[in-house]
Amino acid sequence: MPELPEVETVRRGLQRTIVGRTIASFDCDTRKMLNQPLPFYRQTLPGLKVVSVDRRAKMLIIKLTGGWNILAHLKMTGQLVFCGDRCSVVGGHPIKAGYEQDPNRFTHGTFTFRDKSRLYFNDVRKFGWLRLFSDADLSKQLDHDLGPEPLDHNFTLDVFRRELGKRPNNRIKQFLMDNKNVVGIGNIYSDEICYFARVRPDRRVKNLKDGEIALLFRGIKNILTEAIKYEGTSISDYVNAAGEAGAYTKFLKVYGRYGEQCFKCKGTIKRQKIGGRTSSFCLGCQK
Repeated sequence: MPELPEVETVRRGLQRTIVGRTIASFDCDTRKMLNQPLPFYRQTLPGLKVVSVDRRAKMLIIKLTGGWNILAHLKMTGQLVFCGDRCSVVGGHPIKAGYEQDPNRFTHGTFTFRDKSRLYFNDVRKFGWLRLFSDADLSKQLDHDLGPEPLDHNFTLDVFRRELGKRPNNRIKQFLMDNKNVVGIGNIYSDEICYFARVRPDRRVKNLKDGEIALLFRGIKNILTEAIKYEGTSISDYVNAAGEAGAYTKFLKVYGRYGEQCFKCKGTIKRQKIGGRTSSFCLGCQK
């Protein structure tokens, strides 16, 4: 599943391609992807213009005129493709060879704009969704059970300490990956943040020292910012707005490198299951 840097990269791709366009029609062949009956979408969306594209956690918010919004989640295999003069991947997960044409059998949602351009929502496994909310209902949705945005200026070291204090028995990796504590951090960046802070991901939050907390906080800010700069990380099938692999992959220090040599201490990168997820770390650098 894409993490915050990958979703932010997709958001920027959408911002460049669909803002200012007016929806002419919408169609979807998979009922579970919607939160309202399809006729409600078909009745509500035509004539609405795309005002902006925002992000909350790992969700995309397509803001429309008339007080309406599309809340989209790519989940495991979602992909957005914009077709104007030509088709270009806005971001997400590319369809395997043989399904380069859009729409294809994995296209489940289609926004057609008045200028005849289209935005396709493709999803091999159909876990992703496109939900329609009014402004009032969207606020309730986004405030429910979500922690602070890690790159927001309101997310300070004091806020981070306060959130840590609520979950003293959590493993550090589990804490970082829980959207109730801080949003958008998944398996990749939790490993990299722990390495940056020189702490093992399986340690308990309550055992962290003040200096380690400060390093974790810096790691969250620095690593996510850098990952966005390089348009995300591609481990299996994520691509950026140009349909290319995210370039942050070459900067990974521990994630996915178990059995390889640590760049710093030359020790061997180890792996361990923590909360059902495989975590990579260096015994020499992380304590």
